[in-house]
Amino acid sequence: MFAKWVARILGIVVALLAVVGLFIEGEHFAGIANVDLPLDIARIVIAVALLVVGFGRVSRGALSAVLAIVGIMYVLMGVLAIFDPTLFGILPTGFTTFDIVFHIASGLVAVIAAFVPGRTTADTRAPSGLPARG
Repeated sequence: MFAKWVARILGIVVALLAVVGLFIEGEHFAGIANVDLPLDIARIVIAVALLVVGFGRVSRGALSAVLAIVGIMYVLMGVLAIFDPTLFGILPTGFTTFDIVFHIASGLVAVIAAFVPGRTTADTRAPSGLPARG
């Protein structure tokens, strides 16, 4: 369930950043977060994927795959932004320190959530393998 909650919360946060970013291009949101159009488009795609696996009835494998891909992508973006805040010219206004920390931290949480084992139906069964009474 931890992975579902990570997907839900991260999906909502990323969706909000994407939607707000579409209306304030060319500057930083609240002076701290990059909102360039290429990043907003990427955020929309990422948010949709996270919300589908976070709120939908999908397999654990699909949930883990989306979290792993998003997490690795976010960590990579954050690390690259340390060396070039514009991500090689893709983001004209550039990542801020907040952006870098947000991407690395949320990426690491997503990757961890992708690999934390989920509970199975066996957890609710009696030791004999038969359903518990009661």
